[in-house]
Amino acid sequence: MKKPLLLLLAFALASLFAQAQDYSCDSLLLYVKRPAEVSGFKFYLSFSTKTSDGNIITCIPTTSASLCGDWLYKIDPQTASVIDSVFVQSDKRYVDNTKELLLTEAPNGNGLILARLIYKDGIQSLLRISHIDNDLNVQPHSEAVKVVLADFIVDELLGILLEGDQIVLSYLMDKRTPVLMRVGLDGSFHEYRNYNNLFQFQFVKHGFALYNETPREYAIFDWDVCENDTCLVYHVFDSLLAPKETFVMNHHEFGFDIYPVGPWPSYISLTFRPIHILPLDDNTFVEAIQYKRLNLVRSGACLLKYDMTTHECVANAQFESWPIYLNPSKMGYPIGMVKSMDGNIYFAYRTNNNISGQGGQGRAWIGIAKVDSDLNILWQRYVLGGWSSSDVFVHYYCNADATADGFVVTGKALKTGETLNYFYYFVHDDGLVGTSEAEAFIRPYMFYPNPAQTELHLQYSPDVQPKQIELYDLQGRMVRSQSKGLENLNMVGLPAGTYTMRVMLEGGKVFSDKVVKE
Repeated sequence: MKKPLLLLLAFALASLFAQAQDYSCDSLLLYVKRPAEVSGFKFYLSFSTKTSDGNIITCIPTTSASLCGDWLYKIDPQTASVIDSVFVQSDKRYVDNTKELLLTEAPNGNGLILARLIYKDGIQSLLRISHIDNDLNVQPHSEAVKVVLADFIVDELLGILLEGDQIVLSYLMDKRTPVLMRVGLDGSFHEYRNYNNLFQFQFVKHGFALYNETPREYAIFDWDVCENDTCLVYHVFDSLLAPKETFVMNHHEFGFDIYPVGPWPSYISLTFRPIHILPLDDNTFVEAIQYKRLNLVRSGACLLKYDMTTHECVANAQFESWPIYLNPSKMGYPIGMVKSMDGNIYFAYRTNNNISGQGGQGRAWIGIAKVDSDLNILWQRYVLGGWSSSDVFVHYYCNADATADGFVVTGKALKTGETLNYFYYFVHDDGLVGTSEAEAFIRPYMFYPNPAQTELHLQYSPDVQPKQIELYDLQGRMVRSQSKGLENLNMVGLPAGTYTMRVMLEGGKVFSDKVVKE
């Protein structure tokens, strides 16, 4: 069952199918369509891993009114095609938790490990550990290792990692009590730590991640109120899962006037991970958060670099929401960080929360960027979006993972007038996607406001140089031409209506966008 761009998936005990095809007329390099026959069908947050042969394996948890389980796809990022796939139906005796799972290469290099939280009979929580070989043959659920975590329903799995032949995980019980565990792939227990009432607040989003690679350390993220605003608390644990230190990150004390946005339940969802961290080799770590500014009308996603010893913020990079929102339910937030082969960092974020902008037109874009280890932006692009109502994308449950020569952004996608599907967007190290068709929806700049009244502002990636901007009316007549001051386009004196803006860059690239004059 290996058809590169058109694939029929046979579901166990059901005559349902889905298609994976090259959606070359859009910006999606690979578009996995849901089966139209299934009512109430849902994709959830996916998890991917890079294999030794350079392919990408993705697990997409899915549910419907009559069927639930995992889609496993093997993707060739060079050709943006499906090599193979399989659907694994869930065991009816258990309920799968779709919020967090582990998918990674097995420690012996032979296949993959898939581990996830499951519930049995509504009263017991278990960790199911399955093996998948390189041909996507999945170990039957009946033969998988099942580790009993608790004789109650675990509130939330905070995070899960594979280290050697052991799994390190943290889950939440009683709304505020984190548990840290280390279990073997054979189901054996190695560590169990219960930190009763460690968290101050119930019903908020926490996280668990690797904090330091050498020595091995982990962190759980908590929230507090500092000077009547939100601040982050780090609880750091050593390799034996014993507490090492706790410190508060008062981001605004470091001179950047940045406040992390607390994940309160009024707008929390599965698509929002409140914190991402990436340990570096120089005794620092990078933190990705959703942020707001007190003294400027700005908000969005932010990268902050900290010294592990002093906890001092030594660098930052800000990626503004577009349009600029102050309401945390609308502003942008991180998708993920990935280390590049040259020691730099790829970063993906949502420019907004798919909220309708001015004029009722939704303007949801994904921002992608490469930054160096000091968080200087090397290049920045905007993908999978549109500035007019006819090309709007809604995307959520997004994730970012490494490939052999760049990274891939994956997630759910809904384009105007189409059904809900799943996308892969492959990005090379230079910020390009490799095909002319896919580049139709990639931009090295952002412009706002749209609609505009007097002036249109453009913000360019640092690696590009604009040469000229031209504006055309609906009859194809050029009504504006500008070769200087290309950060702003004068709209004064133009009749209200829709125009085509052509942005020409040094080197010959030309982009066209629809803009509206009010």
